Amino acid sequence: ICQSNLGVKIHDAKDPGQHLGPMFRQVLSALFSQMERYESYWKRIKGSEPVETFGFENSLEPEPVKVNLEGIIEQFKAGYSQFFPLWKSLFSKGCLQEIEKAAKMDVTDFHLRTESWVEILYELAATFHLWDLNRMKLLDLMTPLYFARVASFVKESWDMSSREAEKLVEDQAAKFEANKDYLVKVWDDKSAQKAEKRT
Repeated sequence: ICQSNLGVKIHDAKDPGQHLGPMFRQVLSALFSQMERYESYWKRIKGSEPVETFGFENSLEPEPVKVNLEGIIEQFKAGYSQFFPLWKSLFSKGCLQEIEKAAKMDVTDFHLRTESWVEILYELAATFHLWDLNRMKLLDLMTPLYFARVASFVKESWDMSSREAEKLVEDQAAKFEANKDYLVKVWDDKSAQKAEKRT
């Protein structure tokens, strides 16, 4: 197994608030479906290791992306107003507290912690596993929370080079890996609920 360096994307940069919501839902749907299919494999894997990269690595900076930060945060807050009663039935108390905290922040202070995002996504994956129907509706409910995380990333990486921003992404991935036990726990809890529903 290896990875390939595809170079810098220098066209069609998209404002995440305008275009990436549907793409996010498609990616999550595919990811969560694969998690179900390969559950017996991924649950027993511990840690990760780097793989060799093939291809020319250049130092070109990608094209800047124009981001309407206020608009992204507003989409999160609109979702919070509409969906929070439903989120109460989907997420743990800790996640809900972090979501509420973010909803009260203005643009200058806005932040949704990476650790909270990890738990939110892991709890969502487990709920997707529990639900046999209406899964795309579940992902629709998630999209405003994605905007909250995008806004946080944009603020954190605003003055960074692409290499520094990539390091931020790697740090986030490490937090997902470090908290994998939480994913297994909530996944197994929902699996038990699913088994009870079928008996």
